[in-house]
Amino acid sequence: MEIRHPGYASPRSGCARGSECAPATAVRGARGFTVVELLVVIAIIGVLVAILLPVLNKARSSSQAVGCLSNLRHITLGLNLYAADNHHYFPAPADVSRVSWESVLRTYLSAREAYHCLSDGGVYEQYGSSYDWRDTGDPRTTAAGRTVGEIRRANVIFAFDALPDWHGRGKINAAMLDGSAATMNYQDCLRDLDTQIE
Repeated sequence: MEIRHPGYASPRSGCARGSECAPATAVRGARGFTVVELLVVIAIIGVLVAILLPVLNKARSSSQAVGCLSNLRHITLGLNLYAADNHHYFPAPADVSRVSWESVLRTYLSAREAYHCLSDGGVYEQYGSSYDWRDTGDPRTTAAGRTVGEIRRANVIFAFDALPDWHGRGKINAAMLDGSAATMNYQDCLRDLDTQIE
């Protein structure tokens, strides 16, 4: 003998006494997503990703540019500290028989990451530095082997990215002798490097 609750509707026996019959589908559990609903959810997620991705990339690039500018300020400070300890002379001009300027600065700036720009596309891995400094090879424009007093312009570009375009098309990060640093037009940087320091 089967005992039933008064409001229970058995799928086998029809309806409980005193109530209307409900379709068999009403007894089943909650239904799942339809294919259309699933596609709408996927489309919404795709739109959100498309909106957020450029914002996240821009924030990442800005963070890398700020880190790079900080590195350039530290390099300029290291060059000035070197000069203070060496009768006001900056490191000698580049020469294959001499150590690199980065090695000369290790006493004042020992952290390897200080020479690495995170936007660098491979220069650091190949040369151990993402940066260069005002060792132009031209006695009129170079700071290498010169004294602090010989440089008349405080805003002379002193350290900069080894290559342009890491922080925007046609842009380069550079630090000036006075310790300031900025992202600037690459052509402006080249013009300054071609300008006499005196």
